Amino acid sequence: MAQRKRITVIKPTLWFPVNETGFTLLEVLLAFFIFSILFITIYTSYSGSFKTITMTETRMELYRKAAITLERISEDIQTSYISILPPGSFGTPTEYTQFLGENNDISGRDADTLRFFATIPPLFDDEMETSSGLLISYEVKEGSSEDELVLLRFESPEFSDQDTEDGEGLVLCDGLQAINFTYFDADGDEHDSWDSDSEEFDGFLPRMVAISLEFLNLENPEAPLRFETSIALPLDYPSAEALGIVQEVGSKTTKDE
Repeated sequence: MAQRKRITVIKPTLWFPVNETGFTLLEVLLAFFIFSILFITIYTSYSGSFKTITMTETRMELYRKAAITLERISEDIQTSYISILPPGSFGTPTEYTQFLGENNDISGRDADTLRFFATIPPLFDDEMETSSGLLISYEVKEGSSEDELVLLRFESPEFSDQDTEDGEGLVLCDGLQAINFTYFDADGDEHDSWDSDSEEFDGFLPRMVAISLEFLNLENPEAPLRFETSIALPLDYPSAEALGIVQEVGSKTTKDE
């Protein structure tokens, strides 16, 4: 009987060092510390970017709002006028053609108001008669928050009996902290208020009106965002007395002395 041969097959074995103890506490803490630093760095970078984007969008919205408001007021004031007839002529009300700017405040914040007549067309009513002009009023009221002011614009036909307090004004601008109008006469002198019916101004329009809008700055309440502009009035109308016109009350005729 033939003898069987035994063949031995040797398989190659790969040897790797085995750490049977696992990670030490120091290694875990070091890895966690490195991960925390990376996470904080990435989070700070992204949050800073988002904050900058939000702040930029807020500022752009304020710039847009201020530009629209100042443009609207400027267009109104540039078309303002005063009649050469004295108040009370032909039975017209005393405020007829009066340019009245009052220096007011709300809780210690500037909240000036302005009321005048203008030849500008109405904003929303194309069929309204505009040949006689419009009575334009800018009023200020408190907003939804304690520190907020809201600027309202009213308009009504010149000979209308409607009072601005009876109608609903257009919210022209909100988020304000202060609204200030400053008036300059022909000599360049500055005035906080203007009344064309007073003896001081004797039926004249101001030569220039400066407007200042201060918006609430939520990031820094002590530093409100301010926007300013100045409007030069093209004409100033003299009063009837300045032209030597004598008007008899109740009469419909005038004569020169």
